[in-house]
Amino acid sequence: MISPLPPAGADAVAHPTARCGTMSRPRRIRLLMAILAIAIPSTAPDLAAQQGQAADIPTLEPHFTRIYSADAPTQLRFPSLSPDGRWILFSTWGTDLQGGLWLVPAEGGEAIRLTEGHWDDGPLWFPSGDRIAFRSDRPARGGNGGSYIMTLAIDPATGWPVGAPRQVSVDRCFAWLDVSPDGEWIAFSGRAGDRKAVMAVPSEGGASRIVARETTSRPVWSPDGESIYYTVPPPAGAGEILVRVSARGSAPDTVFAWPREVDIFGFPESRFVLRLLSGDGGRNHPSVWEVATLDGRPLGRVELPPGTGSAFSVTPAGELLVVRSEGSAPLEVLPIDGGAPRRLNDSGANDRVLGWSPDGRRVLFETSLDGEDLFFFAPTDGGAMRQLDLPEQPLNAFAPVLSRDGRRLLYTVAGADSGTVTLKVLDIGAGAARAITDDFFLPDFTTFGLTGRGGIQWRDGDDFLYVEQHGDRFDLRALPPSGASRLLRTFQDAPPPEIAVFGDRIAYKLSRDVSADERRNSLVLARAGSGESHAILSIRGVFESPTWSPDGRYLTVDAFERSADGASDSLELLVLDVDPSGEVIGEPTVLDTPDGPWWWSPRWLPDGRGLLVQTEDGRIWRVSTEPGIRPVDVTADLPPNHTAWDFHVSPGGRSIAYARNIFRSSSIWRVDLGGALAAGGR
Repeated sequence: MISPLPPAGADAVAHPTARCGTMSRPRRIRLLMAILAIAIPSTAPDLAAQQGQAADIPTLEPHFTRIYSADAPTQLRFPSLSPDGRWILFSTWGTDLQGGLWLVPAEGGEAIRLTEGHWDDGPLWFPSGDRIAFRSDRPARGGNGGSYIMTLAIDPATGWPVGAPRQVSVDRCFAWLDVSPDGEWIAFSGRAGDRKAVMAVPSEGGASRIVARETTSRPVWSPDGESIYYTVPPPAGAGEILVRVSARGSAPDTVFAWPREVDIFGFPESRFVLRLLSGDGGRNHPSVWEVATLDGRPLGRVELPPGTGSAFSVTPAGELLVVRSEGSAPLEVLPIDGGAPRRLNDSGANDRVLGWSPDGRRVLFETSLDGEDLFFFAPTDGGAMRQLDLPEQPLNAFAPVLSRDGRRLLYTVAGADSGTVTLKVLDIGAGAARAITDDFFLPDFTTFGLTGRGGIQWRDGDDFLYVEQHGDRFDLRALPPSGASRLLRTFQDAPPPEIAVFGDRIAYKLSRDVSADERRNSLVLARAGSGESHAILSIRGVFESPTWSPDGRYLTVDAFERSADGASDSLELLVLDVDPSGEVIGEPTVLDTPDGPWWWSPRWLPDGRGLLVQTEDGRIWRVSTEPGIRPVDVTADLPPNHTAWDFHVSPGGRSIAYARNIFRSSSIWRVDLGGALAAGGR
């Protein structure tokens, strides 16, 4: 239930200290939304240490003021201050996959509901202060799950809506949007044919125009309305590139590149950015951000406590508006065929599962105690845990990988040279680690996936998998339990976004532009030691998560195929029967998947008779390979505000281990940066 709080001044604190957890969206096929859970860590070494930023940039002392709070299962999202400073607009998210828009007085008080009954999200004010823009599924045709831009008139005096929401765009909006400074245009992330694009639509409705053919989540207008800024991923690796393009559609140019996350802001203040320096994605530790001008000039460094999500807006007074979320993610195991979950740890932290022992009796996981990250083997019967000591603290950006025999651990540390990453293997019994490569390719995990048989990440049977980067050459390699690694395949310029390995067979995704508006995606099969490859499936749409069955006979893939009119898009889980020569036998089989919620990342059960998939509402479903058997929600008995992300299947296929994300509350905060933004360009 949403509950008002006392006026802001009565609840101001210097630093909130409650343990919190947030979740970034899981990889790839998904709705552009977030259900609260563990955050996905950022994917670069600590920049504050590597780039010498601490000595050059002043450290800011932020002052936090809580404005509004909501208890589970309601989650607050995307706060935005009205131009007159009177109202804070925000969206909510609940367990029924429906959201709504609300207003709350900027000084605290009772909230006013603006919309309900539909998925309405990402709201922003018009500069006039009497209208808002947002994206909604109200106009979605054929149940395709698309969202479109809509507007709603607001009475600035009372905060109540005036009339009904009005559709503005006929093109779908795939992420966020921003209103131009004159209120005449709305920029958004859309699609031109099969290509993602930055688009702009008149705010009163009409035809959209393409500004740039780019894949981005949030375009924002420059303060003068002449340009649009947005971020794109680099050709390979982690980080983001800030790009500027004329609002009239000239060639884009790069403003700066950053090895980690970059947050840009829409209305009412788009002249500043936040650049992540260090942190674990909000799981258990504070994150450190650099406040900079839109052209990249640093202004100061600010530390935000755990559980603080990405800032969505900056007020004209130079304050950040952020959402903090409170919860925890304790380690649990759950029988796949039914039964009560068993909690193995309850430290109040956000745990992370790393793997199972080969006998299925212990789970290796990472937790945090008194601010220190620690590793433990937890017996599944609830007995005493055994700590695993590592010679050095691994990079949080790469989750360590346990070998199939439970004797080795793959992990990463910051390299000797700035920006480099060293890959190491720990002999758990001996307690000694050896370096494998100083040229490890640390990817952006939201755009890259590498799995072995069964869908296990970074491991194929007894071999660890990894990628080395040598300039514009990327070598896919397999590391056996002893001896040197072997080269599986070399990719030029950038590795494919999805790679699945079974022994010497390598499946990956390739995209090809057929025309300016049409892109074809192919699933390609190659063999180690051979430079040849051939496509085994091609669609107009997107392939995700290619996954080999445990015996290597079958290859599954998520296929999101787009129709020409967008009214009958489909998401299917396909199974291909692949013979030893690499040829597909017969037509792909379509498995029966969960209705309603979207799903992703299939993982095979060890006996090959089914798979587990993750749905967008944080549930885990068992999907049978036998025709006519409906999917089963393995996590059906979990409470609505409890979700299970990033699960690991036991070696015998009887149980899953996961961190149960327990969401308790979320709140909107003002973060006063002490005049740093005013000094930066006013």
